[in-house]
Amino acid sequence: MGVAWANFSDLPQGPIALQVMEVVQLGWMQGYPDGTFRGQDPLNRYQLAAALGRVLKDLGVQASPVAFVDVPQGHWALEPLALAAAWGLVLGYPDGTFRGQEPLTRVALAAVLAKLLERLGVDKEAPLPWDLPPNHWGAAAVRRSLGAGLMDLNPDGSFGPGGVVNRYQMARALAALKPWVEAKRSAPALAEKQESLPKGKLAEPPKAETLEFSGRWVGMARGQAVLVGERVWLWSPAGAKEVGVAEGVEAAALPWVLRNGALEDGRQRYVPLGAGGGKEVLPGVLKRLKEGHLALDPSGNYLLLTSARPLCDCPSRVVRLVLLLTQPVGLYAEYAYLLDDPAAKVVGVAWPDPRNLVFLEASGDRARLYRVNLNAGEDFAFTAWDEGGLEERSPLPVRPVAKALLAELPLPQARGLAFEAPNRLLTLVDGKLQRIQLAEALW
Repeated sequence: MGVAWANFSDLPQGPIALQVMEVVQLGWMQGYPDGTFRGQDPLNRYQLAAALGRVLKDLGVQASPVAFVDVPQGHWALEPLALAAAWGLVLGYPDGTFRGQEPLTRVALAAVLAKLLERLGVDKEAPLPWDLPPNHWGAAAVRRSLGAGLMDLNPDGSFGPGGVVNRYQMARALAALKPWVEAKRSAPALAEKQESLPKGKLAEPPKAETLEFSGRWVGMARGQAVLVGERVWLWSPAGAKEVGVAEGVEAAALPWVLRNGALEDGRQRYVPLGAGGGKEVLPGVLKRLKEGHLALDPSGNYLLLTSARPLCDCPSRVVRLVLLLTQPVGLYAEYAYLLDDPAAKVVGVAWPDPRNLVFLEASGDRARLYRVNLNAGEDFAFTAWDEGGLEERSPLPVRPVAKALLAELPLPQARGLAFEAPNRLLTLVDGKLQRIQLAEALW
């Protein structure tokens, strides 16, 4: 849901505050980690798709496959693009690109909003403003967007078709759309249609089975589940196989274990820079690591070390992701992951196949599964942020990894994450191993 509107330090008094409040509460837009909304910031085409995707998800729209040559698989915008494409709201260019970083102009927003209004059955028009000729390609869309009250004219009565849309203007349009979206969502015809559609990942409650195993952590290495209890075990549906001692072990991705803030592989101890007592290959800021998770990719070439909470004594949402080469051992990349809120924590991470890095993030009695795209984040290894200070910075000076919600689960006190299949996961709840059967595969 983002940052609550009342906490936005830069929100002016007046109608725009109420509009921002509405769209943030609906989950259609979000604030920034530093408590600002930044309404004057310009929007680009990716951000438009993100907002549209949230609206269409509320309407129960089913995604259509999309393929743009400049939007790689795993990109954070693919899911909202697929939803927006399903209703024909966004299009690419003739060369097959989407060009998501391009600024969004007012006439381009009007064109998208007009298509959405048509889908919602809204047919209102306003006179054409003086600076837009009747033969302009966007004239009809501008008349419809103005007529429905989604956009406003400039003080001089002009529309300014080439002007860049900012976040306040997007919030204004979405707030005005709310009544028609709610009416469409509650329409009997739509409800009947939704009943006939396959249920999505979040529709059916998961089936949980408590297994005969007690422990304190579960994870993955080379596609296989690893359990840490009184001993370290490899897990399969046929049972557990003991593979090592677990004294002091917090997490394991065999042959790697996390013990007392250091990594061990049975031959060497790897520690943060300046920590001493081992080979110094980890960022120095990890001396503050109190709780973490490990995941080894299926090839065994990369080890991910994840902090569970921000590495600072401050209300931060920034969690560190450290990627190490395993042969030879050394720091490869470092990323920032943003928690949903400062009270949340990473309770598990799994690398079930080369394309899917999955995080389990929990707050209160709910846990959310996210697919994480490292390539969409900014690698800040070997920079000043290696040594700390990142968590305290606001706004965040680096681009965090992209995460796409896969499922929301009722898992209080969950710890650890592994997969037996794309629709079957393992975690520990109150120290007991649980197998969670999902309604459908996550990838």
